[in-house]
Amino acid sequence: MSEWALAGKPGLLVVHMQNSICKVGGSLEGMGHCQAVRAAGIIPNIQALQTGFRARLLPVIFVVAQHPEKFHVPAYGPFWPAARDLGINLKGTEDVQIIDELAPAAGEPIFCNWPFDVFRVNKLEKHLRRQGVETVVLTGVATGMAISHASFSLADRLFSLIVPSDTCADARANLHQAVLEEMLPPIGLITTTEDVLAHL
Repeated sequence: MSEWALAGKPGLLVVHMQNSICKVGGSLEGMGHCQAVRAAGIIPNIQALQTGFRARLLPVIFVVAQHPEKFHVPAYGPFWPAARDLGINLKGTEDVQIIDELAPAAGEPIFCNWPFDVFRVNKLEKHLRRQGVETVVLTGVATGMAISHASFSLADRLFSLIVPSDTCADARANLHQAVLEEMLPPIGLITTTEDVLAHL
């Protein structure tokens, strides 16, 4: 356990732990994040954080990726035509539901974002401010895109950031490692689930 003090009221943010990405048999299982999530064992760790936050009546918040049916497709990069053509993560589908293991408790909000910024097209920031959250404990998938982007979005808004390294995963192990070891330490605290729980 490391030496640090919790800054203000914490909130737990669970990012993109949805059926399309993280459920066995989900529509995006082929990307490899589902297997990485299970190989890394992050689901029990996020569950432990959910339990700890709920027991202390601290906010637990979810974000899911939800694609519009039609959108402008930028010219470069394979993500855009795939999102357009596959018809995934659409409103009202099983794709955008949180996996059963991490199901929200009554009253816990689920925000939808598109395309990458967890604060885009939703009222997540307003909710965090209204709840008095100063420190965000960030969890979910995938480390290389959603978690790294969310981390910098939180930093841009001057939230204090904690990322338990055992609560995020990516199919690309080298990218996961680079984000946690090189990109995020300058803007947040990289620690473990056990350490966060010990400081609540």
